[in-house]
Amino acid sequence: MIEKVFNTGFFNLNYAEGGNSSKPPLLFLHAATSRWQSFQSILPELEQHWHIYAVDLRGHGKSDNINSNYVIEDYIPDISCFIKYCIEEPAIVFGHSLGGMISILVSAHYPDLVKALIIGDSPISLEVLKEGTTEGNREMMILQRDLAKTNSVEYILSELKQKFLISIPSQKNMVLASKVLGEDNPLFNFIATSLNQNDPEVLTAVLERFDETYAEYKIEGLLPKIQCPVLLLQSDPKFGGLIRDQDAKQALHLLPKATHIKINNVGHALHMQNKESVLNAMLPFMASL
Repeated sequence: MIEKVFNTGFFNLNYAEGGNSSKPPLLFLHAATSRWQSFQSILPELEQHWHIYAVDLRGHGKSDNINSNYVIEDYIPDISCFIKYCIEEPAIVFGHSLGGMISILVSAHYPDLVKALIIGDSPISLEVLKEGTTEGNREMMILQRDLAKTNSVEYILSELKQKFLISIPSQKNMVLASKVLGEDNPLFNFIATSLNQNDPEVLTAVLERFDETYAEYKIEGLLPKIQCPVLLLQSDPKFGGLIRDQDAKQALHLLPKATHIKINNVGHALHMQNKESVLNAMLPFMASL
């Protein structure tokens, strides 16, 4: 994958391009506070048969930070412009978490730009997403925002290992991530680098302006507008997945052309936790197009 820069006319988007340029385009959109490299575990399996693009969203990775409130609809012109003027043909879009929410909006508003959509455990219900900004999770989001304001990856890494808590099914209370994953887990380095490159205002938008930030994310109106084939990948809610079973059922009712696969015993990170299960779901779906 080779990193490049695309200018939207207003700011620069960093992206990586690779794979087989003679094959159909496949675009990846990452989660909040992440960057395009979150997909690196699955890219080698896809490079032979797909022309791959992976974007750093505005305020993330090496893309420009924007003087905006980071409301969800702000991302729509970024990605629609990228598909139209950089990829230059309709693409299959895989969006994880926030990336999937953006993909839903783009697919609904610009159906001619999206050949097929893969939704990677993106919240269908804003209720679930809002629950993730309360109590212990909120404290962890505030920690991440504070760390994103610093300039030292080494400092962020040290703080994450000492303070970052996660939820696990067997424990009522959140536990120290370094105790569960081990201090040498490469995930800490990935998160530290991501936060170092992240605009802290991305998290401020969620923490302090939740209703305004997601006001345009109205599933009941968006999903019926999506005319392309859709693969809904659901993580296990018991392991931190953000799509509840009732949410998946609602989405399938609203989507005209949808396939649903639930990946048990895998949390919200999906491909970063179990790439084989994600690839086993993706590949047959894309081959059927």
